[in-house]
Amino acid sequence: MPEVDALRSSAARRVAVYGSGPLLALAATMAIDSGERQSLSLAVNGIQHQFHVSDTAIGFLPFAMALIGVIGSPPFGVLADRARRTLLLAGGVVAWTVCMGLDALAGSYLMLFLFRLGVGAMEANSPAAISLISDYYPAPERAGKMGLYQAGALVGALVGLVVGGIVVGIGGWRWAFVMWIPLGAGVAILVACQPDPVRGCQDHTWEAAVDATASVAVPSPAAPLPPPRRQATCDYATATTRQVMRELLAARSMWYGVMALTISQLLLTGLQFWAVPYFERVDHLHAAAAGAVSALLGIGAVAGILGGGFIADRYLARGVLNARVYVVAFGSIAASLVLVPAFATTHLWLTAPLLLAGGAFLTLPIAPAEALVTDVIVADLRGRAAAVRSIVRSLSSAGPLVVGVMSTAFISHLAMDKADGLRWALVVLSPVYAVGGLIMLLAARSYPSDVAFVVSEARRAGEGG
Repeated sequence: MPEVDALRSSAARRVAVYGSGPLLALAATMAIDSGERQSLSLAVNGIQHQFHVSDTAIGFLPFAMALIGVIGSPPFGVLADRARRTLLLAGGVVAWTVCMGLDALAGSYLMLFLFRLGVGAMEANSPAAISLISDYYPAPERAGKMGLYQAGALVGALVGLVVGGIVVGIGGWRWAFVMWIPLGAGVAILVACQPDPVRGCQDHTWEAAVDATASVAVPSPAAPLPPPRRQATCDYATATTRQVMRELLAARSMWYGVMALTISQLLLTGLQFWAVPYFERVDHLHAAAAGAVSALLGIGAVAGILGGGFIADRYLARGVLNARVYVVAFGSIAASLVLVPAFATTHLWLTAPLLLAGGAFLTLPIAPAEALVTDVIVADLRGRAAAVRSIVRSLSSAGPLVVGVMSTAFISHLAMDKADGLRWALVVLSPVYAVGGLIMLLAARSYPSDVAFVVSEARRAGEGG
């Protein structure tokens, strides 16, 4: 067909083929961010012993990062749509690294809490990373690439648990922060050296392979995109905040995805923070051993986060346009079914294999969900859309605080010991993940037409250029 050939030729001129270097750099930002969170959990007992604070106060430490993320996301989102994204992200890593050193020097709980606000620079900078991935790699491969990007967080978590357990055991809780300073400096340099791709250059790849060398997988002709149900209402380059929000609100499937991710990740963030203290209290393990057992959750999580993206992309290539919706829903519901008995039992031999399986289901939805909420937003608004999503999803950072509050309540009002208080707090929170999965199913009706709108806008921009 002449129009397809023209589209393919136009897209081929605009798209550069990027290797694994940019993805490795972006994954490294996730690794240091997630790894530091895990090493912080290893420092909980030391912080409580030195500053004499409760579980509720400890739960506020990771929540503090979300505060700066909420404040910083809007301006960083605008910059991600208009400035050089790689330098923006590298600057956030530099600020994060400086705050690692300040955390290590904190002389009080208040100082530690305030320095955690600076660590949130990585949270505010996430719009740049999401926007970059969408322009580095073809859209039908986006969930798989998101999985590899998110896998950086799991690699960092394993480093934080294993290496962090050793250094904290030897040098004390402050080394949970010191260990990340040289790594942060290296990652900042790596990110700054990456190219900044043309915005929206990959959106054409939903319906046409742009280059034989790109190995682009395309959806099956048996399930073509439907006609878009809406039209653009503004010029993206000059749009006001109100006009941008009108465009974002029109992308219904993004909002279903955001609600599902926010609800689901209450459990994920709570479990990431409290897993090590759980094994220390319930199974009476020391910090290094607790970190090693918690690594089982991380091993399963690696399989889930990689598998979720590639499974969703595989079914998309077979013509299942809602593949990403279905994988998110399945993983979320399965995770709750496995994790409730995992925490309800007090036998390590039963908890360990359930956590291994639970880790896989827990992270199975992450990559397809991140791809889904990016698919349905035009390239020129992806930074600001990611900023809005970050603000909403910052509520999920309350997971550690919610677990801490419930644990404290169970201990004080139900006369439970510290082990049972934490254990039952996790049992009660585990079904929340399934609720997020059920909400995601609501996106199945609007997702195909939202993607079709993005493709039509990419075509229009290509014709205009």
